[in-house]
Amino acid sequence: MLYLGPFSNVRCNTCQRVSDYNNLNVDNFETTRKGTRIIRLVQQKTKTEVTIPILNENLITICEKYGYNIPRANEQVLNRYIKDILKDLSEQLPSLKEKVPTKLTMKQKEALRKEKKEPETDLNGNVIVPRYECVTSHTARRTGITNMYLSHRYTILQMMHVSGHKTQKTFMDYIKLSSEEIADEIAAMSKKENDMW
Repeated sequence: MLYLGPFSNVRCNTCQRVSDYNNLNVDNFETTRKGTRIIRLVQQKTKTEVTIPILNENLITICEKYGYNIPRANEQVLNRYIKDILKDLSEQLPSLKEKVPTKLTMKQKEALRKEKKEPETDLNGNVIVPRYECVTSHTARRTGITNMYLSHRYTILQMMHVSGHKTQKTFMDYIKLSSEEIADEIAAMSKKENDMW
């Protein structure tokens, strides 16, 4: 059984891709002149330099536990383990079995073609799969970014500096909010405005 603790914690707290997570070492950890502990790295995919403030002590604890040689992850193997674990967990958490709309990857489309199968669709023709099938290693990056956004403590520019996104549109595509969360956000902003008057 794969232990995802270090992986998920470090990914959610740094908001980085697997390729960048896998390249972290002691040299990436620095302290600013004002004493802020940071991770500085150049993202492999975009060649963007990011400086990530360490906001959670668990991150340092994990890094120290592994002597800053955090266990590496093979993305394909990791994704397979994540889906297997969540499928097993769906027996206790039925919400993981709920069918949700998704877009199939080229690999998934090819697999269906080879098996001569049609994907399951909803009434609107959207491909649907159990929720556990949608979770990948990249979910940790999206979760970290969404959690930063929902904290309402940082500007979009600050969050983009950590995530490495170059445009606000691309950054906002990463924020995964349900329609209820959006409604809650609007209501909270409206209440704040009304309280001011």
